[in-house]
Amino acid sequence: MEKKKKIKNYLSFQIDTSKLVPATEDEKKQASLVRERHTFFGDAMKRFFKNKIAVVCSVVMLVIILAVIFIPMFWPYKYDQQLGILESDASYNNLAPFAYGTTEQARRDAGEFVFPHIFGTDSLGRDYFIRVIYGARVSLGVGFFASLLVLVIGIIYGSVSGYVGGKVDLVMMRIVDIIYSLPDMLMIILLSVVLNRVLGDSLTGVFATLGVNMISIFLVFALLYWVGMARLIRGQILSLKKQEYVLAARSVGASPARIIRKHLLPNCISIIIITTALQIPSAIFTESFLSFLGLGVSAPMPSLGSLASDARSAVFSYSYRMIIPALMIFIIVLSLNLIGDGLRDAFDPKLKN
Repeated sequence: MEKKKKIKNYLSFQIDTSKLVPATEDEKKQASLVRERHTFFGDAMKRFFKNKIAVVCSVVMLVIILAVIFIPMFWPYKYDQQLGILESDASYNNLAPFAYGTTEQARRDAGEFVFPHIFGTDSLGRDYFIRVIYGARVSLGVGFFASLLVLVIGIIYGSVSGYVGGKVDLVMMRIVDIIYSLPDMLMIILLSVVLNRVLGDSLTGVFATLGVNMISIFLVFALLYWVGMARLIRGQILSLKKQEYVLAARSVGASPARIIRKHLLPNCISIIIITTALQIPSAIFTESFLSFLGLGVSAPMPSLGSLASDARSAVFSYSYRMIIPALMIFIIVLSLNLIGDGLRDAFDPKLKN
């Protein structure tokens, strides 16, 4: 019986296996190589480190943070130490940068090493360099702690409002609108007056060091400044809770708290990081402004704003006393803003390419 000749169909999309060639050993090895894993956070940080301005600002901030932490540990002068009274020598007051008092100069002439006053001293004979370092420490501490308050309250409030929705969301957002209308400066002044009368001199420990004014600032940050973060998180949650993976989590019986914590908030991480990074310089600038007006930390604890305020009376005679803390505020706020811009560019999916 004669075999039927196989007719080739040129319109077929099937692969002709007779033309396939076995892979070589090198090709097999190449195909077996596992591609390097990539995550959203890892890709974002790679883009961030390509931003030279943001990296330089990060290095500057790292140097400042390390300085305000470690320099007070070995610096021979204290921020509240009045050298003129300690040495019974009035020549310590208003020393110029790298100048020495009379008794210090005598010790230097005798061959003894005396640590220099890099920024001189203030009108009370206190070393100005260590006061600037402590002022930067206070300002950075207030900025980071206030941003942490804003982060925690804003995330919790915005997540609940966005996930629950309905009448609960309507009521919660009207509360946010009311808080938006409250003047923050007036609230700080009123809280300072009320707390000063209620607490008086009963504060102890860290609270006594901070003072009533600084406690009022923290309370206002906790009461008023979280609304922007809450609105952003709410908007993200409203769009994300309609996704299929949220429906799948509900179908297997996941609780709302678990869905928010495990599924929704991780997808809001870019908004959280960007908003927090931009909130820190805003908090630092607010604290410096209030300290300049006399509503910041209590004396003798310095702040960059209070140092600039104290220098107003001698701005023409000792202008460097105002320039130094003002320049420090400028460097810190500018660096943090540029870091925030770099993080925003790195975590924005639309700028991936």
